[in-house]
Amino acid sequence: MAYENYEPVIGLEVHIQLQTDTKIFSPDATAFGAAPNTQVDPISLGHPGTLPVLNEDVVTHALRLGLATDCSIAPRSVFARKHYFYPDLPKGYQISQFDTPICYDGVLDIFPAADADAATAPEDTLRRIGLTRIHMEEDAGKSIHDAGGTTRLDYNRCGVPLLELVTEPDLRSPREAALFLERLRQLVRYLGISDGNMEEGSLRCDANVSVRPRGREAFGTRTELKNMNSIRHVEQALDYEIARQIAATEQGETIAQETLLWDPDTGTTRPMRSKEEAHDYRYMPDPDLVAVSVDEDMIAHARETLPELPRARRHRFVEEVGLPPYDAGVLTEERAVADYFEDTLRHLYKRTKGGDTDAQAKAVSNFVMTEVLRVINERNLSIEALPVGPERLAQLVFLRLQNKVSSNAAQEVFEAMLEAPDQSAGAIADARGLIQVSDRSAIAPVVDEVLRDHPDQVQTYLGGKEGLVGFFIGQVMQRFDGSPDPQLVRSLVQEGLEARRDASSADE
Repeated sequence: MAYENYEPVIGLEVHIQLQTDTKIFSPDATAFGAAPNTQVDPISLGHPGTLPVLNEDVVTHALRLGLATDCSIAPRSVFARKHYFYPDLPKGYQISQFDTPICYDGVLDIFPAADADAATAPEDTLRRIGLTRIHMEEDAGKSIHDAGGTTRLDYNRCGVPLLELVTEPDLRSPREAALFLERLRQLVRYLGISDGNMEEGSLRCDANVSVRPRGREAFGTRTELKNMNSIRHVEQALDYEIARQIAATEQGETIAQETLLWDPDTGTTRPMRSKEEAHDYRYMPDPDLVAVSVDEDMIAHARETLPELPRARRHRFVEEVGLPPYDAGVLTEERAVADYFEDTLRHLYKRTKGGDTDAQAKAVSNFVMTEVLRVINERNLSIEALPVGPERLAQLVFLRLQNKVSSNAAQEVFEAMLEAPDQSAGAIADARGLIQVSDRSAIAPVVDEVLRDHPDQVQTYLGGKEGLVGFFIGQVMQRFDGSPDPQLVRSLVQEGLEARRDASSADE
């Protein structure tokens, strides 16, 4: 949407649910989808006399995300009690961090000029979105409102570990906000700290938005958008709210600072409450928890465990592996897919022992982007659960590169490999008669025989009807005992026809 005379100003608050075996302060499980109120204990329910103990993995995850986003790391950060009363918060306060977050002053890059495809984006299209802070906190429970007016409470989520990431008001369009969330989701998955699944609540976003006349530095009055459980909904809600604020401003109305709920069914927002400021929560240091101290050894260890991040991996795939930028962008979107590609390529290199490595990389890329991604999407599989592992896919790609199987035959073999996880690509191709014959001396006699048996068609071809080459190729394929290489058959047929053209010219 274009905003001719106004500029949107957007900041995001993103809650990232961490992948840990236990909750942030108690030994409860954190599995998604458990029966209501089965993953609770006295600590997560806030019973008197209980003592929270910080899960060390939460600190490690926070450091990894902070380092991956170029944050400064606080040597000492403090937990606070954030007081508010709501049925799904049994203690009456949430343990969070307030004035001393563990990570602060970071940055995350997006490429809005090239949409989501950073692999093909020029560096000068990069937009650096500032991160105010990343802090640790516990989640609250879940209120389930029935149509009849009854509210039920599920406390399983109480105490689930979260990182809250707060951006600077640096985003200037709903699309930029969506790209930022896509980039963040990709990053937390690469780091292995969260699955980033918004539909399951693993990534939850609130957006603060205001509008101002273009050229003005002062911000307008902001509203906060909640209840957005997909990146698409975030983009839609921001579009609606920006248009609403612009229309209200044009009509001389005052924008109220308030919290709004997004209704995806109606495509509109509705007021939830007047906007609360930080002091409304009556923050105080939590007396039950000591400060979190982070030394240089902890930072160094966290840095050593960082994987190669998406942007660096895309660049390496282009510059060193030899992939086109588009392929590199697709393959590095998910870390597991990039790993699968590289594992397959390593197994293929062992078989080829040299040759055109760029062509080999492209061949593997083609199989992964077409057949592999198609199957995991159709069957809703993780790539780790795919029956065709990297070594077996390398067998198939090797057969294709050696012209032992045609393109169509390779697809057939791949489908068979999915159902026969113990059989090699070569064994399946051989059993199905799909191995191509690429020996000229074996194919040439059949070509000569076909040309001798169809003199009329040969004369028609020589007379200018060159489309008949397909007829001769078909005849050779039918007569051949096996599967000849179609490209070699075409070449031999054309050679035979041109030889006859030359002989006819010589006779004249």
